[in-house]
Amino acid sequence: MRQEVMVDEPVDALIRVMPSGEVRPTSFLWRGRTRYVGDLGRTWEERIDSRTVRCYLIQSVDNDTFELRWDPAADAWTIHRAWLRDLVA
Repeated sequence: MRQEVMVDEPVDALIRVMPSGEVRPTSFLWRGRTRYVGDLGRTWEERIDSRTVRCYLIQSVDNDTFELRWDPAADAWTIHRAWLRDLVA
């Protein structure tokens, strides 16, 4: 059973910039472990504190699901929330 957890932690992400200019995360480092993006789901934008952030719903290759957020102005990535098979403390 998956457990949803609110995370809001910064992460280092590797990305691919598509010919169209679209940015897609390919992996990220979270709590000492590299997570590889297996499937990219829906993407959307949100306004947070007068900034526009790009949100990505991804499934890792180990079948956990994450909502990643990218703030282009700061070039900063965060995990906003996660749905984990095994809860990580």
